[in-house]
Parts: sequence; structure tokens; C-alpha cells
Amino acid sequence: TGTYARRWGRVVPLGMLAAHVESTLLRAHLESKLLPSLTSSDERIFEQATGTPLAALLEEVRQLPAKSLEALIFDTGKALTKHPLNRRGLAVFRSLLARRHVDRVRRERWGAHALHDAWMRHGLLTTRLRNFRPGASNFSLTAEEVELLGLASGLDAPLSSRPLAEERVWVTPAAQHVFRDSDAQYRMHIDQLMPTWKIFIFLEPVTLERGPFHYVRGSHAASLRKLRWLFERTNVSSDKRTECSPRHVARSQWCSSSPECLRRVFRAQQHDLKRHGFHATEPLTVDAGTLVLADTSGFHSRGLGPAGQRRTLMGAVQTLDRPQSSLSIFQIPRRPLLADGLEGRLRPNPQSLAHRCPQRGLYS
Repeated sequence: TGTYARRWGRVVPLGMLAAHVESTLLRAHLESKLLPSLTSSDERIFEQATGTPLAALLEEVRQLPAKSLEALIFDTGKALTKHPLNRRGLAVFRSLLARRHVDRVRRERWGAHALHDAWMRHGLLTTRLRNFRPGASNFSLTAEEVELLGLASGLDAPLSSRPLAEERVWVTPAAQHVFRDSDAQYRMHIDQLMPTWKIFIFLEPVTLERGPFHYVRGSHAASLRKLRWLFERTNVSSDKRTECSPRHVARSQWCSSSPECLRRVFRAQQHDLKRHGFHATEPLTVDAGTLVLADTSGFHSRGLGPAGQRRTLMGAVQTLDRPQSSLSIFQIPRRPLLADGLEGRLRPNPQSLAHRCPQRGLYS
């Protein structure tokens, strides 16, 4: 009938055959396109960070059903947050694999760029915008400034299907953020289990009193200390509650009951990260008309500001695909960074690609 087909001499439902074809494509892509990005050094630091040999985890990964493989390859990493294999290091593996793959692609496409090595080392770039004028209702980014978005992402067309040379990007004033002591963005965190890039454009001078963006240079890198940190926060067998955007300080240990308590825990998280071997947290105090580009898989947070007051005026980044954007923090569109070559060949299950925390039973 129309709903059955022959497979290995047996009549099986077409849905089962489609699932088999999908799993075969995903496993072949993992083996031929992604795993070659890893080195023997990566195998060593993975085992040191998780206690599991990478070869042993890979044997389990190869047996995963299609929906888990979809999440591994297509998702930002959030759909894997509660996966039971995290106790063996699946989230750490996903983060390490994405980092190595994206860095290799960036090196191939953007290795000759003058700022390539600085971006790879710090995960952070700042530049004064050439067309900025105080009080202007809008202004465009130059071609050289737009190129920085390609460098950061490693992509030839990071904003849409158009190459960067055909993109137009302009900036208008955005609504101002109002400080509140309960803001979860005060807690130092990473955004995704993969490289992720955000753009901040400040239209007024940023001072310490007006909540500057805070960043830990180099913390985007897949170092041993970073992988250990990530395993501690994604290992679902631990007694710590898993968060989709892992925080350095658990929610239960945070304090916002008074401004004094908030300042104390805010400073303490920075000292603790440094004690773990990371660089000191840097508040980005910058001049008006400055673009800040950050890999937010590195540690970052919003800077403290007096509750009820407004943050420094920021610019909304608008593009040909987002001409009405009013967001003051522009994220380079999420792309299936590990799925190069699979687009158009597979139609992933939307449940596997959720960008929010999944329910606990999703992978049970």
C-alpha cells in the first residue's frame, strides 16, 4: 500500500523507513563532517573534564535515536540540557565539537582578516562606528564594520542568505532598559552550548554607574577549566539544578533582597571565576558610538545599575530581513552551525530543535 515499503525483504511502515534514512544521514554527517574537527588533545581534555573516555561516549552517541541526533547537530544546545547522557558528558561533547568545528570553518573563511587572531583569543571586539553622529535618528554600518559580523560567526552570510557584500545594516535608537534588582542577567552565565554572537551598540557613553556589559576575555574557548565548569553544571546526576543557560552561581545562592546583598554576590561571582583560573571580569566602559561584539558562549553578565533608573541608550540593529527590529541586543541569527550540507536533505522535528529548556521527559 501507499503507507508501506520494503526494507531488507520485509514490509515496513514508510515512517519507520524515513526514520532509518534520517538516522543514517545524521550519523554519516557526524562521522565524516564533524568528528574530524576533534584532535587527540581534545580527547584528553574531555576525559579529564568528565571522567569518561571520549571513545566510550561516542559509542553511546552513535546509538542515539534520531531526535537526539537532531538536537545534537541542529539545535543551539538547549534541547540537550536535560538529556540523561549528560552524566557522561554529552553537553560537554556538544560544546567542544561545536567550538572546534566553527573555529575551523572560521579559519578557512576568515583566517586572513586582520582581527582574526584577536577574536579567536578574546571572543570580544570593540570598534568606534565611523558613521555615528550624536543625536542621529539612524546611521548605517560600513562594509568593514559589517565584515566583523562575518568574522565573529565564521559565516559568509551570517544575517540571511545574502552574502555580506549585499547586506545593509543600520542602527536606530532602541527602548532603554530599566534596572531592577531581580534581573537574572546580573548572574554570570553562558548563553549556549555552542558559539553564539551578540552585538551591542552604545549611543551614549557607558560608565560603571550605568550597568556596562561585563565579559571574561578568553572564556569562550574550550579549555580544560571551561569544560570542567560546564560538566559541573550540566551533569544531571549532580545535586545542582540544571539551567539551559548555565550560570556560575546557582539561583539558590544568589541574593537580591537588598542592594547591598546584590552587590556582594555580584562581586563574589567575579572573584570566584578568577579563583577558578579565568581572566578577571572586564566591564566594557566605552565611548558613545561604540560597537561591542561578543561570543556569549563565554562568561558575561549585565552590569549593576540603580533599580528604577534607565540604562545607557543603545541602538537597535536593523537589516534587510529585520527592518523593524527594536531589540537593543542583536543576536546574529541562530543557524544550525553543525548542519552544513544537511539543510534541504532533512526536515528536523521542531520538538528536537526547541530553543527553550525541554521538559524532563523529552529524552526519557
